[in-house]
Amino acid sequence: MNSRQSHIIIRPIINEKTVGLTALNQYTFEVAKDANKTEIAQALKQILSELYPKNKSKIVSVNTAPIRARHRRSKRHGRFPSDSKKAIVTIEGEPLELFSA
Repeated sequence: MNSRQSHIIIRPIINEKTVGLTALNQYTFEVAKDANKTEIAQALKQILSELYPKNKSKIVSVNTAPIRARHRRSKRHGRFPSDSKKAIVTIEGEPLELFSA
């Protein structure tokens, strides 16, 4: 895995909505803002082959959406966290054990 691919997938996003999507074999990840769909698919394919060598899952589609930062207040001070990007990846085959409850 090259240096660029190791920084594309930042973390999985796990909340009520994304756990519901796992039933449809859709998984949500926070990704680098400048990553495109092809780079995301290649990086995820590399990660899945390392984590699950026997799993023959295939990436069907990658959908991306920007996440706009919201203003956060703490007493008198406010801050803006940085913007980010999420990718919803549809996988065909066996479900991933990383997200199973």
